[in-house]
Amino acid sequence: IGVPKTLLELKTEHNYAVVEMAMRARGEIALLTQIAQPTIGLITNVGTAHIGRLGSEEAIAEAKCELLAEMPSDSVAILNHDNQRLLDTAARFWQGETITYGLEGGDLQGELRGTDILQVEGQEFPLPLPGRHNALNYLGALAVAKVLNIDWQPLTQGLSVSLPKGRAQRYELAGDVVILDETYNAGTESMLAALQLLAQTPGQRHIAVLGTMKELGEQSRRLHHRVGQKVKELGLDLLLVLVDDPEAAAIATGAEGIPTECFTNHQELVMRLKDIVQSGDRLLFKASNSVGLDRVVGELK
Repeated sequence: IGVPKTLLELKTEHNYAVVEMAMRARGEIALLTQIAQPTIGLITNVGTAHIGRLGSEEAIAEAKCELLAEMPSDSVAILNHDNQRLLDTAARFWQGETITYGLEGGDLQGELRGTDILQVEGQEFPLPLPGRHNALNYLGALAVAKVLNIDWQPLTQGLSVSLPKGRAQRYELAGDVVILDETYNAGTESMLAALQLLAQTPGQRHIAVLGTMKELGEQSRRLHHRVGQKVKELGLDLLLVLVDDPEAAAIATGAEGIPTECFTNHQELVMRLKDIVQSGDRLLFKASNSVGLDRVVGELK
């Protein structure tokens, strides 16, 4: 009911409405698009979220592209150039005006400098949230602004965002210890992005504290293993896994060669962290919300 509720709150003084369309099954975005009739349709990513319900990444792509299939023919599609599955699927649903954006190419191409400066068309934009994944989302927003002829210049001064607890939160503790709190939720793509951000965060040791990603269905073990492989690829210093679901153990097997410890309850994990954390450590906490890693973060803060 979120989309209808948002639309019903619009008043005559509003010039634009930004409406997020979520889905967990086929047909849901189609229905929401029929209701909203958007003039611009932005698709930021196609990944593995809800793959347990939809069955495959291709099915997820098709479900997201219902936005393109159902929006008016004179609308503008804005697509993430760096996601090839999205581009291939979108081409089957949409032949209208299209703008692509990306860090690897596209009509609107940006360059990420460090982790928090995005350079586009000779202008630099401080990112409100660091990381490549956030830079791509920012590029998508810039593309929307360009279509609407909204001046980018004020954005070069930076902007701030307010996020719920456990989402893109950074805590700096005594003794030069930094916690990256991503305990609000987790999917494969967001997990990989968060690990990349951890590795790029200046510090002495980089420690990943991870747990289960829910709703991955038959693909769960494979995708958890992929997360472990990313830990190994990045050469992190230590991996701690809260195994509240058997599939989570695949993170550890994927990270073979990286010092790894597994835990079956929150208190054991808290006690171990309190014992090993030292000055200069950078710690990432990430799992699906129901895993409860936020409780562990709360014990350390």
